[in-house]
Amino acid sequence: MQPERSLSLADHRLLDLVWDAEPIPSPQLCKLAEAHLGWKRTTTYTVIKRLCDKGCLQNEAAVVTSLVKRDAVQQAEGQAVLQRSFGGSLPNFLSAFLRAGSVSDQEAAELEQLLADYKNRR
Repeated sequence: MQPERSLSLADHRLLDLVWDAEPIPSPQLCKLAEAHLGWKRTTTYTVIKRLCDKGCLQNEAAVVTSLVKRDAVQQAEGQAVLQRSFGGSLPNFLSAFLRAGSVSDQEAAELEQLLADYKNRR
């Protein structure tokens, strides 16, 4: 399942906590959010409700679980960034990072391996 609407940074941050700990009682999630994100309990419950309304989380009997998988959200968000900022062009996206010099030699090798694996599976 993919999220119904775009997700904010706060949505992503809470989803990461849920994915790492689910199923998780909502009071425990509030404590995690306070420890890791510096959020108050009311902020956490507001974001939980928003993510439930967006179809990303379920909060039943005070236990929070995800309704979307991390990889599905990452794919959808990645495609949105590509479309919005790079006209859907993956080469333009990668070129921007390479021009900025923000790719290490190890990351470049990993990218080469990903492309080789992609070519071999077709």
